[in-house]
Amino acid sequence: MRHTKEMIISSQRYLDGDIVQAKRAARDYAVTLSPEFEIDGRRMQVVLDGHHSLAAARADGVEPRYKIASVSTCDDVALLESSVDDFMASVWIDSDWYDVATGQDIF
Repeated sequence: MRHTKEMIISSQRYLDGDIVQAKRAARDYAVTLSPEFEIDGRRMQVVLDGHHSLAAARADGVEPRYKIASVSTCDDVALLESSVDDFMASVWIDSDWYDVATGQDIF
């Protein structure tokens, strides 16, 4: 599935180079995104899984294979129905939130 949104964001900066290389060798470009949500008028999605696969796809110059998580595949998604802030807190990993296309912190 191809994503069509303005911004894909993440809070994971750490990538293990060996894992990225293994993903490249396996041509594993699967990336799981949250459903769309809005903050301050901006539509966005969070990379929930597949940070290393996303890096592999970029290194190989191919489009990642995006999958959209649902409540049945990721419990945290249910939080989007009641509180974007709670959702963001539950899926936070290791850094400030940033736009994965630019690497720029967004909040």
